[in-house]
Amino acid sequence: MARHILLFNRGSGGNDRGLDAQEVARQVEEIFREAGHEVSSRFVEPRGIERALKQAIAEKPDAIVVAGGDGTVSAAARHLGGSSIALGILPMGTFNLAARDLGVPLEMEEAARFLASARPLPIDILDVSGQACLCTTILGFYPEFAKTFERRDHGGRWWKKTLKLVLGLPKYFARARPLQLSWRGDDGEGSAKTKFSAFVPGRYKAAAGIVPARTEFRSGELSAYIATQKDASAAVRGMLDYVFGRQEKNPELLHFKSSKLELRDGSRRDCMLMLDGEILRMGFPIELEIKPGHLFVLTTPENIADEREEAA
Repeated sequence: MARHILLFNRGSGGNDRGLDAQEVARQVEEIFREAGHEVSSRFVEPRGIERALKQAIAEKPDAIVVAGGDGTVSAAARHLGGSSIALGILPMGTFNLAARDLGVPLEMEEAARFLASARPLPIDILDVSGQACLCTTILGFYPEFAKTFERRDHGGRWWKKTLKLVLGLPKYFARARPLQLSWRGDDGEGSAKTKFSAFVPGRYKAAAGIVPARTEFRSGELSAYIATQKDASAAVRGMLDYVFGRQEKNPELLHFKSSKLELRDGSRRDCMLMLDGEILRMGFPIELEIKPGHLFVLTTPENIADEREEAA
């Protein structure tokens, strides 16, 4: 019998979608017990997540299932990385990027049944100057844009938020001041003027879709996507290339892989960045390093298979 602790973030975006934490907890507990697991639920205010995670880890369960958004998941990954305790994700945020990547259904009952039958499997984590990134770290205009947007539209349906973000992109891109980004990694150095750069553990899938999806969960490499578009119309074309899964063919996008990168900006001491949906201010140099197999997650082998394996 596996022992699970379920942590609910009371401030997650799912609450704005009408999800009742108490009812979800009751349903999840019932499903886990039917599968032969021991499970207990705890409800945590956003400011208490870090403390609750430390307390749960001290009890040495087999898995900690976090119910919240990508920020909650990232915090859990930072604490659980390097341990034998698996991370389960119950998607109660807005975009739920990590849950999507790991194949966790977004409907609560389906998600609970998936997690109850899943097994702990190791995946790579991207360490970003001490922060754990499971999905993507973004620099440039987008974090500031998203922060402004989130203040007036917290939570809600992911597709409505995505539509608003897309419609607002040209105006914010045109106004943004570019980064004078330089980097040093495994295969040398480079620099570019950029208004948007993303760094991903593994790689973005070459597949059509609005919400980003990853592959290569255990490659031991990160992928850098550094956009060099100078005007809003070029940025929109780049976004469309991404939507149709052809981002790596865009001539105005620098794409390369590495296991470690150091990022600097010649004119700034720090910058705003988005790490798995959370907005942070971080000082340069920003150190990126892949930690192979650093985190156990509840999923299935099929859901973390390499895109090339899926095509074979």
